[in-house]
Amino acid sequence: MSGADGGQSSSGPFRLDQPGDLSRLRPALENAGYTEAAIGNVVLLDREGTPLDVVALRRRVGSAASPFHTLVQLFILGTAAAEEAAREALAPAEINDLEAVGLLERCAEGLRARAALMPSGELLFAREFWPEFTRRPTSRDYVLGEGAATRITAYLTVRRQGELALDMGTGTGYQALMAARHAGRVIATDINGRALSFAAFNARLNGFPGIEFRQGSLFEPVAQERFDLIVTNPPFVLSPKAEYEYRDSGLPGDTLVEQVVRQAPGMLREGGYCTVLMNWHHRTEEDWAERPAGWLASSGCDAWLVGFQDYDRIGYAVTWLFPECRRDPERYAEAMDHWLANLEHLGAGRVSYGAVVLRRRSGGRNWFRADVSPSGVPTQPAGAQIERIFAAQDVLESLDSEERLLGLRLVLTPEHEMAHFLAAQGGQWVVKGARIKQTEGFPCEGNVDRMVGALLAGCDGQRTLAELVANLAGALGLDPAPIRLPCCRLMRTLLRWGFLTVAPHESRG
Repeated sequence: MSGADGGQSSSGPFRLDQPGDLSRLRPALENAGYTEAAIGNVVLLDREGTPLDVVALRRRVGSAASPFHTLVQLFILGTAAAEEAAREALAPAEINDLEAVGLLERCAEGLRARAALMPSGELLFAREFWPEFTRRPTSRDYVLGEGAATRITAYLTVRRQGELALDMGTGTGYQALMAARHAGRVIATDINGRALSFAAFNARLNGFPGIEFRQGSLFEPVAQERFDLIVTNPPFVLSPKAEYEYRDSGLPGDTLVEQVVRQAPGMLREGGYCTVLMNWHHRTEEDWAERPAGWLASSGCDAWLVGFQDYDRIGYAVTWLFPECRRDPERYAEAMDHWLANLEHLGAGRVSYGAVVLRRRSGGRNWFRADVSPSGVPTQPAGAQIERIFAAQDVLESLDSEERLLGLRLVLTPEHEMAHFLAAQGGQWVVKGARIKQTEGFPCEGNVDRMVGALLAGCDGQRTLAELVANLAGALGLDPAPIRLPCCRLMRTLLRWGFLTVAPHESRG
């Protein structure tokens, strides 16, 4: 498949080779109040996007008659609507156009949608219907919609202008559409032809005609290309058998994740970034970073491994089995036995959930860094913070002594806030403590005292750290020598997490 309008998977619901104006669909939905916020008020989903109360929604829709409820009926519940009601709800979009491209079909009751539609920010995405609503079994090539993993992957992606980006394992095309906003060209791949049909439809629906879609496994469809950006949320689950293509690789354990991480560096252009969301297994809580570090030895990339959550065997199995099997105790118990046996066979004492971010850099010794996220998963875009972290790590790796750190001119980034805590004392408010927090990306935060606050206030890129320490010591009537090392350790930590950057003339030197 090539181009957003260039053909379709035989298993996909959409006829992308047919004409049909989709430009009026989004305004039609907004006119009817079919917005992300309104849907969230009536459709209760968990953090992974699974419906929580199907019965309540069916009753709510059945007891109301409005264009909004007709759209919920069509595009969430997957039930038919009378043609007159559908035309009213979808105006000014033309029913014939939506039928031509395969979004709607006629049936005895009127019109039925062939896919769910969900607004997401400024975009609109078609996805498979939830089986909880349709009561139909889920096929192996089921195309999952936007969930927590989709959003986390997007948040961890560095958003730099570039010539060529790859979304590997595109699903509904979410990452490809995000990348198309800042990349000259985007290629989206998936082994699942049905997923490519959804992704190509979503590109057309949202006005991104230049995205290329190619079918195949991992990097095979793009073997001759090299990228400024690679982003992938692959089927990383350590499941005992391949049930769903979006989740299960069919390979033992984390074999597919290892293949992605080992192969990605060779697909990057110099300076290019790659983000991989993943699960991987290890023996204990302490050795969680060892195996990914081994995958990246001599990769030609700097690498930041960040762990979000660490599971024991039972906790990991419950995470994936409970949503599916909670209403069937016998099936749950049998599946749990299979999952635990598989993890034991792999030698997996524990399983980590996290990501690795790579940057291709030649001409020097590459660094590897592993951190447990201080705040769990990011809840907002972290690309700019990640770039600051990589730049700071470059500087820290180049320092051979604390004296070198003292010679740097540092700048406190604007993406932070400091909160002071006051207490009434002697008839006035007295500062009893303060806390600094990043306002973008990973919400890293920590307590600071008066000395630290004064030191940070001086980080404007004009004075060296040694000068700031000397000024602070003078103001407090202290000898600067004893406080230099603690100040260096603090600034090193703040640099590592993106609170501080090195003044531009310093970082170039």
